Amino acid sequence: MSTPDHARGSWRRILGTLTLAVLLEQMPWSGWALVLRPDFVLVGVLFWVLHQPARVGFATAFFLGLLADFQDGVVFGQHAIAYAVGVYLVTFLRLRLLQFDPYRQAGQLFPILLAVQMTVLLVGWLAVNPPAGLAMLLPVASGTVLWYLVAGFLRLWHGKGLHDQA
Repeated sequence: MSTPDHARGSWRRILGTLTLAVLLEQMPWSGWALVLRPDFVLVGVLFWVLHQPARVGFATAFFLGLLADFQDGVVFGQHAIAYAVGVYLVTFLRLRLLQFDPYRQAGQLFPILLAVQMTVLLVGWLAVNPPAGLAMLLPVASGTVLWYLVAGFLRLWHGKGLHDQA
């Protein structure tokens, strides 16, 4: 029994997007770009959890979180736990998020990204030592902007406007 072409294409898009996110994390960031760099992997995982919840879920998020831990050289499981929290929140709020235009979606995702980043901070603090500053919360804002850009681009790609028409 073979899989339909649209199912294979969907898997290719998911894997391609998540691979691109991992590669963007690997780029040599430095200075303010490193501080403001959004968590590309998290945004990619949350996007696919929102739009393809049957294919991308907790296991994918946990695996990519472990990969992020390995890449960053932090406590093993720190990002994995935080990504699982983010997937839970997006899954819980999925129907609500799908009703909004990209601007409102980004506003609704800001607290979710903040909760994920706070979980990363809390697990790192409990395992090793307290963070030196709150600069680790800056990627929340850039992740929200990245979500708005990606959601807006895809909405325009599909021939819809950026704002809902009532």
